[in-house]
Amino acid sequence: GMVFGLVLALIVIVIFMLWMAHSSHFGLTGKIIVIIALPFVGAIIGFLGDLGVASQSVEWFPVLWIYGGFIGVVASLVLLIVTITRASHENTGSSVIVFNPDGTEGKLKVTFIQGWKSFFRNAFNFNGRANLQMFGWGLLSYVIINFIWCLIMSVISGCLQNGSWLLMALFGLVLLGLMIPLLALNVRRLRDTGMKNGLNYTLNIIGFISPMFLIIGTIYKIVLLVLLCMPTGKFQKE
Repeated sequence: GMVFGLVLALIVIVIFMLWMAHSSHFGLTGKIIVIIALPFVGAIIGFLGDLGVASQSVEWFPVLWIYGGFIGVVASLVLLIVTITRASHENTGSSVIVFNPDGTEGKLKVTFIQGWKSFFRNAFNFNGRANLQMFGWGLLSYVIINFIWCLIMSVISGCLQNGSWLLMALFGLVLLGLMIPLLALNVRRLRDTGMKNGLNYTLNIIGFISPMFLIIGTIYKIVLLVLLCMPTGKFQKE
């Protein structure tokens, strides 16, 4: 009964997240958070389902968490396509003030293409600032590239009967390489919120190594993501 209640509660959470992603009350960054979270929520739902079935049958093999994660990925991809399409149309005729990496300001149409270019052109640039729109598009670029790379590697590893350590090393190096542009983007985003450099770099360095600490690291990542979504000048002292 308890497991069923938890599964039901998580299903309600998924429905709420889908509504949040579709609603016009939430900005681009909020929708991207939903896109990232859906596969994890789906996997958790499946895991709780596995626990419930396993308590009834000792022969049960835990597979529901895989199905839940897969459904979450599909839902995430659908939302990704819808978000990109809508946001591109919304930004077609409007321009906003953006902060260039060199610290200068200027009007620019912040589209997905612009955010994509900025993300990779400033891969090793820890100077300047990035507003919420630029951060949202950059984060979306990272999610897409990361997903495509993981998909390619899973297909290649599936074709090879015996996993190659060289292949795994390449896989890890590319993922690590993708994290550096994201780290630089995070630093520029927190600077845009008005956060001082010392605290900015400390929070991001801890965030970079936090995946090694599992649950605690996940909680820290969520807290860091909330800080990254703060508006421009939020922590600026008058």
